[in-house]
Amino acid sequence: MPRTSPELVGPIGFPVTPWKSDLSLDEGALFAHAGRMLDAGLEALCFCGSNGEQHALDLSEYERICAVAGEAAGSRAYLVFGVGQSWRTARAQSVLAREAGAHAVLCIAPYMGDENEPGLADYYRGVAEHSGLSVILYQTRWSGVLSLSLLERLADVENIRMVKDENGNLSHYLQVRRKFGDRFRWINGMAEPFVPSYWSLGIETFTSGLACFMPQVPLRIRDLARQGRFSEVNAILDDIVIPMYELRNRRPGYKVSMIKAGMSLAGMDAGGVRPPLIPMEAADREDLRSLMGRHGLLRGQGELP
Repeated sequence: MPRTSPELVGPIGFPVTPWKSDLSLDEGALFAHAGRMLDAGLEALCFCGSNGEQHALDLSEYERICAVAGEAAGSRAYLVFGVGQSWRTARAQSVLAREAGAHAVLCIAPYMGDENEPGLADYYRGVAEHSGLSVILYQTRWSGVLSLSLLERLADVENIRMVKDENGNLSHYLQVRRKFGDRFRWINGMAEPFVPSYWSLGIETFTSGLACFMPQVPLRIRDLARQGRFSEVNAILDDIVIPMYELRNRRPGYKVSMIKAGMSLAGMDAGGVRPPLIPMEAADREDLRSLMGRHGLLRGQGELP
């Protein structure tokens, strides 16, 4: 039977994986990074997701991240770890996550040269049965939506409970809800900009990479949304969040490096990114510095978020 756990609610912070100058794991920076996010008030963290460069981790590094994250979080947060890569690796990662005290794993679809639905269902089923944890399926832009027929194949796997939607197809969600009711709980993986849209459909859990260096913003958005003050949510989105995402989406390969650059500008150790990701170019980093400066987020402008 899967481990019982509290309900996953509110914003989920997605920590980066800090590297040293030689791109090896910086365990001290990771521990401090997790502590800052928890001290800010985040109640859920997901390590080793795409923001944590899951694709670039070997199993020994993954094991150390689990140990450090588990020590930092303890019982303070709903703890999630991304799992993926090969079928055997994902299963091994899920065991390490469970041993670190995880409540759930985020199962990232593997690369498939000959994509097929039965094989993908077997992959998810195998990871779920091996993990003993709640499983969140990851519906990404590059993998497309999780079809109704695929979800039908997985409906009997008790611990496959949630879907992180980074595809943004709300029409598809309505089809899933109509067919399955509340069998698969949806998570807004499109993050802060889509909070008003998802919230109106009853989806109140959302992801945040920006929480790595400005956690007060997603937490404020959560509080305002709970009060139904969406005009104020939209004002925050227009003022700082959407400009941040425009920078993050300016060039392919910036998804992680923009977050790490923001952390660095705020005075936090994060290091660079591993290939095939790329660092921010100087002009783009300067635009990020200017935006952060206008909102008091730079190191030396006040207390670090």
